[in-house]
Amino acid sequence: MIQLAIPIAMSLLLADDPTATPQDQPKAPEGVSAPVPTDPWPAWPAPPIYRGNPRGYTTGLDLTVSLAGDGWQGPLIDAGGGTLTIGLVNRDPFCVADLRGLETRHNLEGFQIEGDFDAAERRLVFRVPDQAMVGLTVRASWPVISFSSRIDEPVAATITWPRQWPEEASRFLAPSAYIESDDPIFTDFVAKISNGRIRRTPIYLAAKDLVRRTIMEFRVINGTTMVMEGDGFVRGYNVRGARIATQELAATPADLTCACIAVLRAAGIPARPVIGMDLGEDRKDKSKLPRGRTSMCVWAEFHLPGAGWVPFDPWQMRGQGLSHKPVRDAWRWFGSIDDMNRRVALGYDFAPYAFGVTPDWPAGWSWRVNSRSFIPGQVTNVVSPILVSKGPIRP
Repeated sequence: MIQLAIPIAMSLLLADDPTATPQDQPKAPEGVSAPVPTDPWPAWPAPPIYRGNPRGYTTGLDLTVSLAGDGWQGPLIDAGGGTLTIGLVNRDPFCVADLRGLETRHNLEGFQIEGDFDAAERRLVFRVPDQAMVGLTVRASWPVISFSSRIDEPVAATITWPRQWPEEASRFLAPSAYIESDDPIFTDFVAKISNGRIRRTPIYLAAKDLVRRTIMEFRVINGTTMVMEGDGFVRGYNVRGARIATQELAATPADLTCACIAVLRAAGIPARPVIGMDLGEDRKDKSKLPRGRTSMCVWAEFHLPGAGWVPFDPWQMRGQGLSHKPVRDAWRWFGSIDDMNRRVALGYDFAPYAFGVTPDWPAGWSWRVNSRSFIPGQVTNVVSPILVSKGPIRP
């Protein structure tokens, strides 16, 4: 179980007047609710969040689903049809897709793109034919633009809690697969750290300290982000979930991200995981992700009222002396992240759309077949990330 820390740091975040209410805190500057576009692409954030340094990519997934084992077990699917769904982030402040350039290759019946044209997320839904099939193969790729992120720390630290969260954010307050934010282990943690006064703290500073405290609780971090086959093929994210990881104080990068999100949600701050991929080619920064090759990765975002989503990467933040860093200073991998333009987002949920299942480990896709059910380990899958850099681009 988490060892509940003494609520000193959160108290230091409060206004000089210890009796101050959220209404007494400095207000967001004029213009936050009606920002001016900073570039010609959609989904730009509002100040104090900024994006820049756009880079173009071709991105997507290449996946195969089949029965496990070497022996003949009959077809994977007898009949009845079904669907295979790949999620994609369509309009994110730091990743914008262009599905006019979508290319697919598959052995299924066809596909359709679901979701509104300008929705934050859309879905590629492939139709499984009503016939016997030994395996399913799908490759889908599309153009995207990714951006680096920057946040004006002093301005962000003046934004207060909203009376009501917008719809796009409020759905990320509820518990979800692998993020059991209603568990007492998280609600008690928040109550002890904040001493019940969290809404007297500017929301950006509160989120920052909650993330720091969560990271510091974990004794063991397993740096293996993905579950791999013996030949190096990817099966999916190595994730057990926030509750189990927190009970054991041992986590993978995905588990650590889930735990941070669970704590933020328990505190009433909308937060979400971002699953995606990272370009390791020509890397010169101090990222913990592999150099020289594309890898799948996970990070997080929380909502800043009137501005948008703030990215942070708990795994990258670990090991940087967080316990001694003033909360009003800029922290690496929190808010301002130069290499966000080397990442492409696929989705905001390890179990996308609560639709269908993944064979073993989540990886940005799900499937449902109508003819049979499968026991754990009966089905195997191989997922390959697609990320081809087109280099820097200009408006």
